Amino acid sequence: WRPTQGSDPAAAAAGVDPNAPPAAGGDWRAQLQPEARSRIVNKIMETLKKHLPVSVPEGLNELQKIAVRFEEKIYTAATNQ
Repeated sequence: WRPTQGSDPAAAAAGVDPNAPPAAGGDWRAQLQPEARSRIVNKIMETLKKHLPVSVPEGLNELQKIAVRFEEKIYTAATNQ
């Protein structure tokens, strides 16, 4: 069973092309657009900034690196979206 074309607003919001054919092996990562990963990193950054206030640019750069590494680990370990 496949949903009708363009019927999954959650997938579109997550950066997945609902009109893309299923990836070989059904790997959801192949359908995830790079912009979606950037949005996730930005959300992680906002959360880090709320809990770890940083006032210097070097600190923000370090938080950005942490957010990117965290997203990469979660992306790699995730079994589904």
